[in-house]
Amino acid sequence: MEKTFPPIKKDIQSRKRWLGIALVAASFIFYGCLLLVPFSSLSAERTVALSAALVILGEGSFWLAVLILGREALAKYRDFNWRKRLPAWLKKMEEKIKSMSER
Repeated sequence: MEKTFPPIKKDIQSRKRWLGIALVAASFIFYGCLLLVPFSSLSAERTVALSAALVILGEGSFWLAVLILGREALAKYRDFNWRKRLPAWLKKMEEKIKSMSER
């Protein structure tokens, strides 16, 4: 007697969304790594090559995420009010650091 399992339903839209978000995060990581390149002990030629590779990877992952997420997500990203939210977020992080140092 064999058991039959119901087919697994895959939420493709949800996976696409998370892939797009991960690619946007990866683009920020690539650009962040670009700031560390001057401190590496690589030769000048390799430093230039690594910098170029990081820029290409950062741009490529961002635009691939835009293709996956679509125009609406890009419009939300552009319309997000960073100037209001960033100071509040930094203040919150500062309070967390102070509370951790008081312990």
